Amino acid sequence: MSDIVVEEASARDEARWRADWLERRAEQWRRQGLADNDVAGHVERLDRMRADAAPHPVWTLRSGGSTGAAETVGYVAAASRTDPVSRRAILYDIWVRPDWRGRGIGSAARAHVEDWARANDLPRVGTTIDPNDPAQAALFGSYTVTAQHMQRTLDRPPPPELPEGLAGRAMTEGEFPAWREQDVVGYADEIAVGRALSPEDALAQANAEFDELLPDGLATANHSILVLETGDEPPGQTYSAMIWLRHHLEAGRAFVFGVSVVPERRGRGLGRAVMRLGELAVLAAGDPVLALNVFGPNTTAINLYTSLGYQVTDRSLVRELAD
Repeated sequence: MSDIVVEEASARDEARWRADWLERRAEQWRRQGLADNDVAGHVERLDRMRADAAPHPVWTLRSGGSTGAAETVGYVAAASRTDPVSRRAILYDIWVRPDWRGRGIGSAARAHVEDWARANDLPRVGTTIDPNDPAQAALFGSYTVTAQHMQRTLDRPPPPELPEGLAGRAMTEGEFPAWREQDVVGYADEIAVGRALSPEDALAQANAEFDELLPDGLATANHSILVLETGDEPPGQTYSAMIWLRHHLEAGRAFVFGVSVVPERRGRGLGRAVMRLGELAVLAAGDPVLALNVFGPNTTAINLYTSLGYQVTDRSLVRELAD
């Protein structure tokens, strides 16, 4: 786009962009069914996260004025994460005026952020898009999917009861230590891919997150760890599948922190059954919406959740930059 100039935004332009960006993100969260208080909390956290990054530039996209006076046609905003574990540029927003769309300006803005990242010795660029927006999906088609946020409204339709022969119950204190150790390793493998971490950093981060999320183990408030029994558990196993839930994470919304099926019992529909067990527990606790995150290109998990009625609401992407 030779007729487009990318220049540092003035204080006035940055304030105009920021107000519009936060309102667009708020509207996306409202469409996902978040309550007003939760939308306000998300907006505040997103704004603070960007403000805490240094630097966090905003650029104005201006026409070159070849056919008249130069005018503002859009904005692009980024920030940097410089911690060794996840060093990257974050592309927060590209916005192009509707009457200027379809001219390659978005691609030019994306390339500008990638060049800025290289100049600042940032090895990758990460972003989050609305997968229901075809323009965003096309603009970042060359990026790799690292995670997908999915959710379902459980009372439309409500989940069925468990199939005959299966029984659900709470995990016991005796089962907890072995489960935690195994799940930490599995989670570390996921975030090593999803967050581009080394195996050692991923394991350390996984342990830290488990400690933070479950400070009181099974007694941690608003958490449920449920197991599914088939009656023919493999030797040494007391259950065949498990699900870890966080109730009331947001108003009317619970979250799945983990789902697993023991290897010897995979391929029998137990992943679907243990999700139903979790959905029934979430409804009983008073949350009509259940959300979850899938790391990396886990098509098996994505296909399972899609078949259960879950829809992708946010998609995280990354691009590794060549030297």
